[in-house]
Amino acid sequence: MPILIIISFLLAPAYAVRFPIFNLPTDVLMVWMFLFWLIFFIWLLVKKQLSEFLSSIKSLDKKFLIFICLFFLSGLISLLINDIDRAKLGQFIVLFLQPIPTFFIARYIFKQSPKATYYLLLTTYSLLAIAGIFAVIQYFTLSGLPQEFWGNSVEPKRALAFFIHPNFYALWSAPLLALLIPDLGQRLKNLKKDWCYIAAWILGAIGLLLSFSRAGWLGLSVAVLIYLIFAADKKIRKIALGAVIVMIIVIVSTPNLRWRFILPFYGERSASSRTELWQSGWKGIKQSPIFGLGLNGYSNNYRTLQTDTTLPDHNFPHNIFLDLWVEIGLIGLVSFIGITFIVLRQGFKNRNDAIKLGVALFFIALLVQGQIDNPYFKNDLALVFWTVLALI
Repeated sequence: MPILIIISFLLAPAYAVRFPIFNLPTDVLMVWMFLFWLIFFIWLLVKKQLSEFLSSIKSLDKKFLIFICLFFLSGLISLLINDIDRAKLGQFIVLFLQPIPTFFIARYIFKQSPKATYYLLLTTYSLLAIAGIFAVIQYFTLSGLPQEFWGNSVEPKRALAFFIHPNFYALWSAPLLALLIPDLGQRLKNLKKDWCYIAAWILGAIGLLLSFSRAGWLGLSVAVLIYLIFAADKKIRKIALGAVIVMIIVIVSTPNLRWRFILPFYGERSASSRTELWQSGWKGIKQSPIFGLGLNGYSNNYRTLQTDTTLPDHNFPHNIFLDLWVEIGLIGLVSFIGITFIVLRQGFKNRNDAIKLGVALFFIALLVQGQIDNPYFKNDLALVFWTVLALI
């Protein structure tokens, strides 16, 4: 069964491969997730473990389970608000119907097979390394890099690995790099044996750097800083200090990186537009503060919410709290905050547990990144979110 989790992680970016089934829009990831469910439940029936699976759901912390159920309910309500169309139904499937039940399945698999957690971490290291290598090739050779990201008067050259936008790459990679930080800290103590894991993480971090996503940089940096303050020993802190010095030298000596850091202080458009997006998101919330505007509600009403006509269309206000509130209402926002609180409490209460602390750092990177970007409302991000949450 652990192989099902691994395949799901591998196929997360495959949501971009779209095709119709019976005139209904779908994609590779969506089809795989339904197949995943089918295989798992056949396995449960053959092994006669259905009652054990249901018992594992009941064994969850009651507050945690309530928050998860409320989050799912908020998605269902948001689907039913206003008219239901194919786009809304598709959003509900990939953001709620598929990933949340998958959380319960993944949690059961992790409990039944302790090696499944190791396999997931190994897959994460491998995927980050592969994406990082691809990003390096793209950045220095332009091979596989769309021309719009070759660098122009608006934005510098940016790598995107196997995603369709550099920010999408960063939204996927930064929280996963944060998830691995405690495990990486343990492996740094045994450099000769675990050098390949360390190299994989570094390659992933280089890929994130070349995405030129400031939100991704900030999210990972805060996660690393919190780990160093609350969980790292002196040896790890010394290694981190050396890495920071090297990173500062690289940034200062590389014009593109240096300018990427300082441009927001000169009124850069992509940075200043965030306040306008937040204002439009708040305007949408005031129209429907309890239930929000429903799935796709912000994007459907974007031009009536946004007063700046020069700003291109956006699907979300680019702030995780505004995104949740305007799309799935107050119930969705409160339940997400409740889930986050429980994860952070568990992680720092058990800071010697690399997995639980890693999940907490994953949430921290996601939350920080989510102050200026959208880290949940995307097929692969929702799946990764709930799969990682199952580790707690």
